[in-house]
Amino acid sequence: MPSESSGAPTLRILHQMARTGGTVICRCLASMQGVVLLSEIHPLGLKMFDPLRQAHEWYGLLTPKDLESIRSAPLNFRAAIRLIATRCSEQGRLLVIRDWSHLDYTGVPFTGPAEHSRLVEAVAPDFTLLRHATVRHPLDQWLSLSGKPVFRQHLGPRRFLKGAARFADSAAAIGFTRYEDFTRDSDAALERICRHLKIPFDAGYRNRWADYDNMTGDVLPGRSDGKIQSLPRRQADEQTVAAFQALPGYRHVLMTLGYDE
Repeated sequence: MPSESSGAPTLRILHQMARTGGTVICRCLASMQGVVLLSEIHPLGLKMFDPLRQAHEWYGLLTPKDLESIRSAPLNFRAAIRLIATRCSEQGRLLVIRDWSHLDYTGVPFTGPAEHSRLVEAVAPDFTLLRHATVRHPLDQWLSLSGKPVFRQHLGPRRFLKGAARFADSAAAIGFTRYEDFTRDSDAALERICRHLKIPFDAGYRNRWADYDNMTGDVLPGRSDGKIQSLPRRQADEQTVAAFQALPGYRHVLMTLGYDE
């Protein structure tokens, strides 16, 4: 992997699992001046979330010549990210990629988990990477995730926690910010994320994030009515709690990410 001293361009990556508050965090980050944030980008997810389409439709980054060239000779994933990064650099903008980490650590129902970031694997040869993760208490994540039938029927606590544990290990290695800390003090949490990704913190996000909708994921207000605030935990039945407490992955995630049981 190139280093800053090598002169390789910098790419910022924010790793987030599904149903961990990543969308609202990214709406805040993308609302800051000079930030170009591409959402849920992954080498295996191009049919759903195309980085070139986002770069063009959301930010107007691609030139007519770029579009003509892409139509005649489609770019592979690495080349697409290189082109977008070049256009951001030319305009003095900071490119952030929100990783679709679900594909790597859970996978259901799209693919099998690799238990490492395939996005990082794909782009590491070309960039100096600045990486950070945001996380959420695993039980709260599961309660939100299992509200969708496909996960409730085909994932299950054991498989979920296996992926959550591997993601927690990765997050601990690169640095992470907890969703619960973000809801208590969004400025402090975002300043931490910006510091890790070397982005100038822009407090003006407070006036812009609620209207920002160039984002994948759940951009509706949800339970919070469009406010950043801590919410009561969804009710978990005793059977679910007991199932989690019986699995070693649960305690591993709690200890790794600094949560009380």
